[in-house]
Amino acid sequence: MIIADTNIVSEFMRDSPAPRVLAWAQALEVSRLTISVVTVEEIDRGLGRLPKGRRRKDLERRWARLLSAFADTIATYDLPAARATARILLHGMDHARPMSLADAQIAGICLAQAADLATRNVKDFAQVSDLTVINPFENDLA
Repeated sequence: MIIADTNIVSEFMRDSPAPRVLAWAQALEVSRLTISVVTVEEIDRGLGRLPKGRRRKDLERRWARLLSAFADTIATYDLPAARATARILLHGMDHARPMSLADAQIAGICLAQAADLATRNVKDFAQVSDLTVINPFENDLA
């Protein structure tokens, strides 16, 4: 399984998503790609901060379609993910490379579910040595 980071989901919602990212996602079996509850929160919060109007409504429609597509497979934040997140955050603190809580939670969910992570922000996850990170903006194959 591959969990798409929020920046990948945001790319899917753009008026003109990067062709490489779309090709990467389309090359995957539908069941291989999902999102996490952390991304749901981040996208909902981001949309809620936008001024009301046409752009927000368009993005909310796109988000509703994506959310519906992933609804049955959304990766949740559970006890194993919470414990993996704690280890990730502690490791970052011990090595003077702090990580945001949201990124650590996404990484923790990936580790708990033995999933890879698709993200544009590869360097943000570099300290998580046992996490396989894929950058669809650069990689041609999944």
